[in-house]
Amino acid sequence: MQRVLLLLFILVLLFSCNTEKEKEKEKTINIGQQSTTIVDESRDRPIVTEIWYPTYDSLITKETTSTRKELFKSLKTIPNASLPDGNFPLLLVSHGTGGNRFSLTWFIEGMVKKGYIVVSVDHYGNSTFNKLPREFVKWWERAIDIKYILTSILEDTEIGSKIDRSKIGGVGFSLGGYTNIALAGGYVDKNVKDSEESEPNREMPPEFPKTDEIINFDTDSLIVASYNTHKDHVKDDRIKAFFVMAPAIGFGFHSKKQTETITAPIYIVAGKGDTNTPVEFNAMHYHSLIPTSKILLFGDHVNHYVFLNEATEFGKKVAPEITIDHPEVNRKEIHQQTTQLALDFFEKNL
Repeated sequence: MQRVLLLLFILVLLFSCNTEKEKEKEKTINIGQQSTTIVDESRDRPIVTEIWYPTYDSLITKETTSTRKELFKSLKTIPNASLPDGNFPLLLVSHGTGGNRFSLTWFIEGMVKKGYIVVSVDHYGNSTFNKLPREFVKWWERAIDIKYILTSILEDTEIGSKIDRSKIGGVGFSLGGYTNIALAGGYVDKNVKDSEESEPNREMPPEFPKTDEIINFDTDSLIVASYNTHKDHVKDDRIKAFFVMAPAIGFGFHSKKQTETITAPIYIVAGKGDTNTPVEFNAMHYHSLIPTSKILLFGDHVNHYVFLNEATEFGKKVAPEITIDHPEVNRKEIHQQTTQLALDFFEKNL
């Protein structure tokens, strides 16, 4: 009789343990979110930062009374949610010129739900609500933003203790793509004038701020001083792999000498129909100069802004140039494919 009771007890205990394991598996991963501003005092540069991370906290949907109209669909998150136990890989995200830390929330959502902590920043002077002409051309300083934020995040007693420091990756779109190539070890050469092979009809991006100030971007003392100080000192070996979308500034790269210190793997994705950063002079050009790179080009109708978030109906009405794609292009499908490419890439290289 005692043996029967003991056997029943063991069976109940095993069933209970299995049930708890199943419950653990069934827990929904939601997205925690923290906002902070970190100041790089050495450059007097405030860097607005968003931290996104997996959480098992419950998402509570509240009715909003806000009348603010958004261009892009928003992401449902839990502000200041708790972090689960364990160590997580980290991704650092750099937005495109004139964009912001929310520009790639479709990507952030996909990566967080697969177990990544993601940190995205507003690059000072080159973001949606903070535009300074000089910061639009001091491209190399964006990489320093990422380096500084990485150091700050790793030193943070809460978030930093949850990061697997051997698994840190970089992600960027457009100018943020160049930012990651700079972090990998590539440096732009602004002193070499355009050649016949350079990108034709190159102008300032449409996001460039209007200004009455006359600035000679080749000789301006602040720009030149920054370039001479930082141009080829922004590599960060803590970041082990880089995933870049529609990278820009290909015209600033003229030889393999500028990329010879790159040893980390780089995955480049872009659309063949990119009219802002044509792949011949950017994505494909980088690929030809970087021996550690791989490249995937989406179809002929896939343009530059397909890598921004999905738009609202309001967004499509007021900003069609960045929200509406070719009829044969499904932005959501491009996002899904790109997220899977990134997951596979980082799974292999981090």
